[in-house]
Amino acid sequence: MADPLQYERYEGGSAEAERLLFERLRADIVRVQQKNQQAAGAGSPARVFHASPVLGLDNARLRFLDSLPAGLSGGFAQPGAAYPVTVRLSSSTGIPRPDAAPDLRGVALRIQAAQDQSHDLLMLNTPASHAADAREFVAFATVMAGVTSTAAVASRFLFALPRAVGWSTANRMRRVLQAATGRKVGSLARETYWSQSPILWADAGPVRYLLRPRDSDTGVPAPRRDRSDPRYLRTELARRLAQEDIVFELCLQLFADEARTPVENASVEWPEDIAPPVPVALLTIERQDIDSEEAQAASRRIEQLAFTPWNTTDMFRPLGNLNRSRKTLYEASSAARLGRRSSV
Repeated sequence: MADPLQYERYEGGSAEAERLLFERLRADIVRVQQKNQQAAGAGSPARVFHASPVLGLDNARLRFLDSLPAGLSGGFAQPGAAYPVTVRLSSSTGIPRPDAAPDLRGVALRIQAAQDQSHDLLMLNTPASHAADAREFVAFATVMAGVTSTAAVASRFLFALPRAVGWSTANRMRRVLQAATGRKVGSLARETYWSQSPILWADAGPVRYLLRPRDSDTGVPAPRRDRSDPRYLRTELARRLAQEDIVFELCLQLFADEARTPVENASVEWPEDIAPPVPVALLTIERQDIDSEEAQAASRRIEQLAFTPWNTTDMFRPLGNLNRSRKTLYEASSAARLGRRSSV
């Protein structure tokens, strides 16, 4: 198995120094969660991010290709292997908003490889993160905590964010997020989702992964966005799944070198001409009625789950500063939301 230490550089010069930083950032994230709860008028904390669920179901299926290259095989990733998958599609802000509000869209997968082994894959519909590392990520979240309007977001981009991270970083964040949230999203079934941060993939070393629609066209026409329907994205998925399966390709982008495909800087897109996506599996969400009592019960169960890239094995270990911070930050957030004592 590849040694992740050859790819990673810990902030502060050691894993312990970086861990102490993450513990300080943990308190900031909990405060963000509390501010969002107050702004939403909620009786209990929501997810600090992705508080707006669009669809949750537990009957999807991931099947690795029979032609999976030998260099990409390892652990649960084997040619022809198939596993049940829980899928959660969501909008990314920590305060629930109507689907028509500008936002990033995300997907979380839980692949059940065995009774005692699962793997969580988390992605957004933009190829690079607005934040290079954990410091930037938490600084941005802190500045935007409790925001409930587009005007307030613009104001904080203009004044508060530059004070927190500097003008250059603030401008980069603004450009990335405006490009990602300015697009009109008609269907979450037709979006591509990227991991943004790398993971170890068995002996292949670091990879970023992505989900993209298997076909460039579909039998169900793209709908017009109905702003009168606050849940139009879910309405569209319900209509689509009543008529057809939704199928995505799971693809890997392989690490080339630190300059062009950095491990530690999540704000740098891995170019497809340098790291072309290699299809490795198909994710299938079968045709179904997502408004049935059974589907609604599954959706409620999924809202009690805590997705984290650290729900995996050493062979598929998350890499990079931003991913390493998630072990601390996500655990603290889920502990507050689910009423558990944080063990971090």
